[in-house]
Amino acid sequence: MITNINYNHLYYFWQVAQHGSIAAASKVLYLTPQTISAQISALEDRLGKPLFVREGRGLKLTEFGKLTQQYADDMFAIAQEWLETTQSDAHNIVRSLKVGISDALPKSQVSNWLAPLIDNERITNLQCIDGQQAELLAQMATHKLDLVLADKPLDSSTPFKVFSHELGKSQLGFFATRSLFEQVKEHYPQSLQASPVILPAKNSPMTNAIYFWLNELNLEISVSGHVDDSALMHALGQQGFGIFPAPIALKTEIEQRYDVHYVGPIDNVYQHYYAFTPDRLIKDAIYSEFVRYAQQVGKVAE
Repeated sequence: MITNINYNHLYYFWQVAQHGSIAAASKVLYLTPQTISAQISALEDRLGKPLFVREGRGLKLTEFGKLTQQYADDMFAIAQEWLETTQSDAHNIVRSLKVGISDALPKSQVSNWLAPLIDNERITNLQCIDGQQAELLAQMATHKLDLVLADKPLDSSTPFKVFSHELGKSQLGFFATRSLFEQVKEHYPQSLQASPVILPAKNSPMTNAIYFWLNELNLEISVSGHVDDSALMHALGQQGFGIFPAPIALKTEIEQRYDVHYVGPIDNVYQHYYAFTPDRLIKDAIYSEFVRYAQQVGKVAE
């Protein structure tokens, strides 16, 4: 078991790994290259494995060095997060907040959820990052995100501890351009037979639920495409590529923004919304307040 690691040495290693050379790190650390080199050598002796190998005039991380850098990234990210809490007393902690937002989420819904965080005096800087849910969770695993908002439940294979909070749900309905609307408005939903439809990603929970509903009605549609990004799906629907599903709770907004018409509901098919938080933040007041507020907003959409 490795004990009594000098974390100053680890920090010097981390700076060299980040900046690519001892010379560059020395300027950041205000230390001589000889001092940094000696202390990294001491760390390697303590660990019993090399962290760098010479490559020309520079240094290259060994496989163990790459692994050590990943752990150092996590450790110093948490340290920075902790230091931010020193800006205020324990009852009024001030910090930056990094939120990952799934591409598939309606941005208007997200803005409703985030409104209290923007006005929260305890948050000095709110950073929002769009991406695929799996990518965002991977960033949360390395402490680069504090909160992830998504439209899919957690995969049971998630390799780190995450807490899931359901924020709400909205029944889905179909929307279409004027010309498609005129074709299917009578005798809905039977009028969907052979109609062009844009669906979410293949095998997604929403797509599977829509297919189950169609099968119960003995209906077959013509799938014009699978799109996981809700904004892109709406834009394609606006261009007349097909009828598309969207939350009925956003009916007025979708009709006005994309110049489409609400066709009808999709029975027993809902869009669910989730917030994911890491283990270390589950008891943080900011997050519990956010979840309570978002769940109240979500109730309106049910």
